[in-house]
Amino acid sequence: MIQGKAGALFRTVIMGAAALAATVGAASAGTLDKLREQGYATVAVANEPPYSDVKSDGYVSGAAPDVARAVMKMLGVPELKAQIVPYGSMIPALQARRVDMATSGLYIKPKRCESIIYSEPDLCGAEAFAVAAGNPHKIMTYEDIGNNPEVTMTTCAGCAEEAYALERGVKPEQIKVFTDPPSGIKMLQQGRVDVFALSGLGTQDLLRKTNDPNLELIMPVAGVPMGCAGAAFNPNDKDFRDAYDEALKKLKDSGEFAKIVEPYGFSPAATLSVKRDDFCPGN
Repeated sequence: MIQGKAGALFRTVIMGAAALAATVGAASAGTLDKLREQGYATVAVANEPPYSDVKSDGYVSGAAPDVARAVMKMLGVPELKAQIVPYGSMIPALQARRVDMATSGLYIKPKRCESIIYSEPDLCGAEAFAVAAGNPHKIMTYEDIGNNPEVTMTTCAGCAEEAYALERGVKPEQIKVFTDPPSGIKMLQQGRVDVFALSGLGTQDLLRKTNDPNLELIMPVAGVPMGCAGAAFNPNDKDFRDAYDEALKKLKDSGEFAKIVEPYGFSPAATLSVKRDDFCPGN
């Protein structure tokens, strides 16, 4: 038996921990109610069409926000307010509650699932490279980049493509990080890098807008699995995430999901063929 001052201190610590746990639980349970009351959710986006696209007036569209907007309306939250956040900063933003959720094609990855929680998948697609026309270095895989130390590539810090490269033998010094996708394409055009790496539809959209005949699309990238994204949440918001999942399922089952994502070039069938547990069991 713990007696005296030590016992009192022990009881105080236990009661304090219980109170903290109750507070965290209440915060988690109340997040959706708070968003309903204020009428909007603050979402992190990366401004990478067609995943997400922030217009000049601040309105956010793109496949991921449009899906999230439809789901949140079903949950009684009529508006999304976007904050442009680089992919590498989205997890810290969620953890610090600077945003309520992230909806911008943030791929579901085991390492990320250690820090945040995801909805069921909402967008899936292939990976791509942009290279100089004629593909002079014959780059078809990340291994091709790693095997030639003179070849350099660009992608964004914290992007799945950075991890794909490092996992497949590309050296850190071969990777030059861009600040945003258009600046990465400029690096390729200027000959400062040999390869631009990003999601397939994102790269395809950029090349279409750039309309430069000196650039070429390589898609899909061999040896890289299909990437699937989902809406991302603070790990203490499981009730919110679960409610989101229920509404997302209804959206998929109704056929409205397909109507939202198909115009952006995404395959609803590819998304419907996978589950969150395929990428992060138990998340």
